[in-house]
Amino acid sequence: MTAAPGSPKGTAWETLAPWEKAAEWHAKAPHIADEVMALAREQACHQRQLELDHARHQRVLSTRIWITQLITLGLSIVNMVVIAILAWHSIDTGNFVPTLTMLGAGAGLTAGTYGVSRSIAGRGLSALDTKEDRQGTGA
Repeated sequence: MTAAPGSPKGTAWETLAPWEKAAEWHAKAPHIADEVMALAREQACHQRQLELDHARHQRVLSTRIWITQLITLGLSIVNMVVIAILAWHSIDTGNFVPTLTMLGAGAGLTAGTYGVSRSIAGRGLSALDTKEDRQGTGA
C-alpha cells in the first residue's frame, strides 16, 4: 500500500480506514486525491457494469440449458411413442422376440440419451456456479 504524501513509512497509515486515508490524502494533496477519487468512481462504475453483464449472461445460459432439457425430454417422448408404434406393428406380424429386443434397446437408448443430456446440463450449471463462487471470493 502506498503511504500518503508526507507520511513516513512505518506509521499507522496501514491501520487507517479507507475514508480516513482519503481524508488525509485530501488534506495533504487535494489535486491528487480528486484524481484518485475520480479513478475509483470510474472503476466502480466499470465493475458494476461487468457484474450486470455477467448476471445477464448467466441468465441467458441458464435459459438455454433449460430449453435444451425441454427439447431433449420432448424428443425422448416422441422416440418412445415411435418405438411403441413400431413394436405394436411388429407384434401384429407375429415377431414377438424381435419386438422385445427393439423395445428394450430403444427404451435403453432413449433413457441413456436423456440421462446424458441431463448430465451435460448439470455440469454446465455446476460450472457456472463454480465460476460465480470463484469470482465472488476474489480468486
